Amino acid sequence: MKYILTLMILALSGTFLFAQTDSKAKTILNKAVEHIKSYPALEITFDLTMINKAENIKENHHGKAFMKDKMYKIDVMDVTNYFDGEVIYTYMPESEEVNIKNPDNNEEEMLNPTILFDIHNQKFNQKLVEEKDGKAYIELTPKTAHKQISKIGVWINTKTNTVEKVTSFGKDGNDIEISIKELKKPATELDVKFFRFDKEAHPEVEVIDLR
Repeated sequence: MKYILTLMILALSGTFLFAQTDSKAKTILNKAVEHIKSYPALEITFDLTMINKAENIKENHHGKAFMKDKMYKIDVMDVTNYFDGEVIYTYMPESEEVNIKNPDNNEEEMLNPTILFDIHNQKFNQKLVEEKDGKAYIELTPKTAHKQISKIGVWINTKTNTVEKVTSFGKDGNDIEISIKELKKPATELDVKFFRFDKEAHPEVEVIDLR
């Protein structure tokens, strides 16, 4: 789940860390990052698809995310993840349980959408594979061998400078695809309480504090 969550934040925040430079790919990606950072806060609707072609598996999950500064709230796969900049809350409605923990140093870096980061702190080489009709497809490949992924594909609308889709291609045949359906400024101001699980509003939920 941590890997999926990290990929979601990578896709939704539009931030990447590059190793070798394909100048055209770099220009396209930088414009997309600048567009994302122009919002004071974000509300994102997306679809997450888990694919394994060899086993004929294709699972679709609808999700929504909110982001502000280094805080986020992501609701997908029947789990809501909150991060208020200091504490991670993982709320599982079906089991009526919420886990609370402090992120370790590596998690805090990976889960912070305001800094340039990548999957598991791994640097990527970038390559513009195709640019046609206002769409660009860029591949990011790990500079050093990665245990889980062979590459990440990023699809960008070059007319609007928005990331439309990110796919992680797994070495084990399991691919994770995130398609961004809508990205906008939230209708209301989001304060820090929005990014924390409200225990008073859910008295029936068991709180497991792992701090």
